[in-house]
Amino acid sequence: MAVAATVAYLALGAAPAAAHVEVAGAQPNGDGTTTLTFSFDHSCDGSPTTELVVALPDAVTATATVTPGGWSGAVTDRRVTFTGPGLETAQVGVTTRITAQAGDTLIFPVLQRCADGGSYDWIDITADSEHPAPRLIATNAVLAAQPDTTAAPTPAAAGRPVQEQGGGATLSQTLAVLAAFVLAAATTGFVLARRA
Repeated sequence: MAVAATVAYLALGAAPAAAHVEVAGAQPNGDGTTTLTFSFDHSCDGSPTTELVVALPDAVTATATVTPGGWSGAVTDRRVTFTGPGLETAQVGVTTRITAQAGDTLIFPVLQRCADGGSYDWIDITADSEHPAPRLIATNAVLAAQPDTTAAPTPAAAGRPVQEQGGGATLSQTLAVLAAFVLAAATTGFVLARRA
Protein backbone atom coordinates (compact mmCIF):
# COMPACT_ATOMS: atom_id res chain seq x y z
CA MET A 1 0.00 0.00 0.00
CA ALA A 2 2.86 2.37 0.84
CA VAL A 3 4.44 1.59 -2.54
CA ALA A 4 1.23 2.48 -4.39
CA ALA A 5 0.96 5.75 -2.47
CA THR A 6 4.57 6.57 -3.32
CA VAL A 7 3.97 5.79 -7.00
CA ALA A 8 0.96 8.11 -7.06
CA TYR A 9 2.87 10.88 -5.25
CA LEU A 10 5.89 10.68 -7.57
CA ALA A 11 3.72 10.55 -10.67
CA LEU A 12 1.93 13.77 -9.83
CA GLY A 13 4.96 16.04 -9.57
CA ALA A 14 4.64 19.41 -7.88
CA ALA A 15 0.95 20.23 -7.41
CA PRO A 16 -0.19 23.81 -6.77
CA ALA A 17 -1.49 24.49 -3.26
CA ALA A 18 -4.54 26.49 -4.40
CA ALA A 19 -7.89 24.91 -5.22
CA HIS A 20 -7.88 23.55 -8.78
CA VAL A 21 -8.96 20.51 -10.73
CA GLU A 22 -5.98 18.18 -10.29
CA VAL A 23 -4.74 14.69 -11.02
CA ALA A 24 -5.14 13.40 -7.46
CA GLY A 25 -3.85 9.87 -8.07
CA ALA A 26 -2.37 7.47 -10.61
CA GLN A 27 -2.99 3.81 -9.71
CA PRO A 28 -1.36 1.11 -11.87
CA ASN A 29 -3.80 -1.79 -12.35
CA GLY A 30 -1.24 -4.50 -13.15
CA ASP A 31 -2.56 -5.10 -16.67
CA GLY A 32 -0.86 -2.25 -18.52
CA THR A 33 -3.56 0.25 -17.58
CA THR A 34 -3.51 3.01 -14.97
CA THR A 35 -6.54 4.62 -13.32
CA LEU A 36 -6.13 8.38 -13.12
CA THR A 37 -8.21 10.19 -10.50
CA PHE A 38 -9.21 13.81 -11.12
CA SER A 39 -10.52 15.83 -8.18
CA PHE A 40 -12.14 19.20 -7.64
CA ASP A 41 -12.67 20.73 -4.22
CA HIS A 42 -14.72 23.78 -5.14
CA SER A 43 -17.40 24.83 -7.57
CA CYS A 44 -18.41 28.13 -9.21
CA ASP A 45 -19.07 30.75 -6.53
CA GLY A 46 -21.41 28.48 -4.61
CA SER A 47 -23.00 26.80 -7.63
CA PRO A 48 -22.25 23.05 -7.69
CA THR A 49 -20.30 21.35 -10.49
CA THR A 50 -22.42 19.38 -12.97
CA GLU A 51 -19.84 18.53 -15.67
CA LEU A 52 -16.13 17.95 -16.18
CA VAL A 53 -14.66 17.53 -19.66
CA VAL A 54 -11.11 16.16 -19.70
CA ALA A 55 -8.98 16.36 -22.85
CA LEU A 56 -6.46 13.54 -23.29
CA PRO A 57 -2.93 14.09 -24.56
CA ASP A 58 -1.82 11.99 -27.53
CA ALA A 59 0.08 9.50 -25.36
CA VAL A 60 -3.05 8.61 -23.34
CA THR A 61 -6.10 6.59 -24.37
CA ALA A 62 -9.14 6.04 -22.13
CA THR A 63 -10.87 2.68 -21.82
CA ALA A 64 -13.34 3.20 -18.94
CA THR A 65 -14.55 5.70 -16.37
CA VAL A 66 -15.13 5.67 -12.62
CA THR A 67 -17.83 8.05 -11.39
CA PRO A 68 -19.38 9.20 -8.11
CA GLY A 69 -22.97 8.17 -7.35
CA GLY A 70 -25.49 9.59 -9.81
CA TRP A 71 -22.84 10.66 -12.32
CA SER A 72 -21.99 9.11 -15.67
CA GLY A 73 -18.85 9.13 -17.81
CA ALA A 74 -18.43 8.90 -21.58
CA VAL A 75 -15.27 8.46 -23.65
CA THR A 76 -15.41 10.08 -27.10
CA ASP A 77 -12.35 10.47 -29.30
CA ARG A 78 -9.78 12.49 -27.28
CA ARG A 79 -12.17 13.56 -24.50
CA VAL A 80 -13.78 12.10 -21.41
CA THR A 81 -16.98 13.79 -20.22
CA PHE A 82 -18.40 13.37 -16.72
CA THR A 83 -21.90 14.68 -15.93
CA GLY A 84 -24.31 14.41 -13.04
CA PRO A 85 -26.25 16.19 -10.32
CA GLY A 86 -24.42 19.14 -8.80
CA LEU A 87 -21.54 18.43 -6.41
CA GLU A 88 -19.33 20.84 -4.50
CA THR A 89 -16.43 18.39 -4.32
CA ALA A 90 -15.83 15.02 -5.99
CA GLN A 91 -13.39 12.67 -7.62
CA VAL A 92 -13.80 11.03 -11.01
CA GLY A 93 -11.61 8.37 -12.56
CA VAL A 94 -10.40 7.35 -16.00
CA THR A 95 -8.84 3.96 -16.77
CA THR A 96 -6.08 4.70 -19.28
CA ARG A 97 -3.23 3.28 -21.30
CA ILE A 98 -0.25 5.64 -21.16
CA THR A 99 2.41 5.22 -23.86
CA ALA A 100 4.59 8.24 -23.06
CA GLN A 101 8.22 8.10 -22.00
CA ALA A 102 9.16 8.11 -18.31
CA GLY A 103 9.69 11.72 -17.26
CA ASP A 104 7.26 13.20 -19.82
CA THR A 105 4.83 15.77 -18.43
CA LEU A 106 1.32 14.97 -19.64
CA ILE A 107 -1.17 17.85 -19.73
CA PHE A 108 -4.94 17.26 -19.29
CA PRO A 109 -6.94 20.45 -20.05
CA VAL A 110 -10.27 20.38 -18.17
CA LEU A 111 -13.51 22.32 -18.53
CA GLN A 112 -15.49 22.56 -15.25
CA ARG A 113 -19.15 23.52 -15.68
CA CYS A 114 -21.60 24.44 -12.91
CA ALA A 115 -25.37 24.40 -12.41
CA ASP A 116 -25.81 28.17 -12.80
CA GLY A 117 -23.97 28.27 -16.14
CA GLY A 118 -20.69 29.39 -14.59
CA SER A 119 -17.48 27.63 -15.50
CA TYR A 120 -13.74 27.36 -15.11
CA ASP A 121 -11.36 26.45 -17.90
CA TRP A 122 -8.33 24.68 -16.42
CA ILE A 123 -6.22 24.85 -19.58
CA ASP A 124 -3.05 26.83 -18.85
CA ILE A 125 0.16 24.92 -19.61
CA THR A 126 2.13 26.75 -16.89
CA ALA A 127 1.75 24.97 -13.53
CA ASP A 128 1.80 28.16 -11.41
CA SER A 129 -0.74 30.07 -13.51
CA GLU A 130 -4.20 31.06 -12.26
CA HIS A 131 -5.98 28.24 -14.13
CA PRO A 132 -3.40 25.47 -14.64
CA ALA A 133 -4.35 22.31 -16.50
CA PRO A 134 -4.01 19.12 -14.46
CA ARG A 135 -0.71 17.38 -15.16
CA LEU A 136 1.00 14.06 -14.62
CA ILE A 137 4.70 13.27 -14.78
CA ALA A 138 4.90 9.81 -16.32
CA THR A 139 6.83 7.15 -14.40
CA ASN A 140 7.65 3.58 -15.44
CA ALA A 141 5.02 2.35 -12.96
CA VAL A 142 2.12 4.01 -14.79
CA LEU A 143 3.23 3.32 -18.36
CA ALA A 144 1.75 0.60 -20.55
CA ALA A 145 4.18 -2.12 -21.60
CA GLN A 146 6.37 -0.77 -24.39
CA PRO A 147 7.63 -2.74 -27.40
CA ASP A 148 11.27 -3.84 -27.37
CA THR A 149 13.27 -0.77 -28.41
CA THR A 150 16.57 -2.67 -28.74
CA ALA A 151 15.49 -4.06 -32.11
CA ALA A 152 16.35 -2.10 -35.25
CA PRO A 153 13.64 0.45 -36.11
CA THR A 154 11.34 -0.33 -39.00
CA PRO A 155 12.02 1.66 -42.20
CA ALA A 156 8.84 3.69 -41.65
CA ALA A 157 9.80 4.61 -38.07
CA ALA A 158 13.40 5.36 -39.04
CA GLY A 159 12.24 7.98 -41.54
CA ARG A 160 10.03 9.90 -39.12
CA PRO A 161 11.27 12.90 -37.12
CA VAL A 162 12.12 12.17 -33.47
CA GLN A 163 9.13 14.06 -32.07
CA GLU A 164 6.75 11.83 -34.06
CA GLN A 165 8.32 8.63 -32.74
CA GLY A 166 7.94 9.50 -29.03
CA GLY A 167 4.74 9.05 -27.04
CA GLY A 168 4.52 12.57 -25.60
CA ALA A 169 2.55 15.33 -27.27
CA THR A 170 4.51 18.07 -29.04
CA LEU A 171 3.99 21.71 -28.10
CA SER A 172 1.99 22.31 -31.29
CA GLN A 173 -0.29 19.35 -30.50
CA THR A 174 -0.85 20.60 -26.95
CA LEU A 175 -1.61 24.11 -28.22
CA ALA A 176 -4.07 22.69 -30.77
CA VAL A 177 -5.94 20.86 -27.97
CA LEU A 178 -6.03 24.05 -25.90
CA ALA A 179 -7.33 26.08 -28.86
CA ALA A 180 -10.13 23.54 -29.39
CA PHE A 181 -11.06 23.76 -25.70
CA VAL A 182 -11.14 27.57 -25.75
CA LEU A 183 -13.38 27.46 -28.84
CA ALA A 184 -15.68 24.92 -27.15
CA ALA A 185 -15.85 27.10 -24.03
CA ALA A 186 -16.69 30.20 -26.07
CA THR A 187 -19.41 28.33 -27.99
CA THR A 188 -20.92 27.02 -24.74
CA GLY A 189 -20.92 30.53 -23.27
CA PHE A 190 -22.61 31.94 -26.38
CA VAL A 191 -25.34 29.27 -26.31
CA LEU A 192 -25.99 29.83 -22.60
CA ALA A 193 -26.12 33.60 -23.09
CA ARG A 194 -28.69 33.20 -25.91
CA ARG A 195 -30.83 30.93 -23.72
CA ALA A 196 -30.78 33.51 -20.95
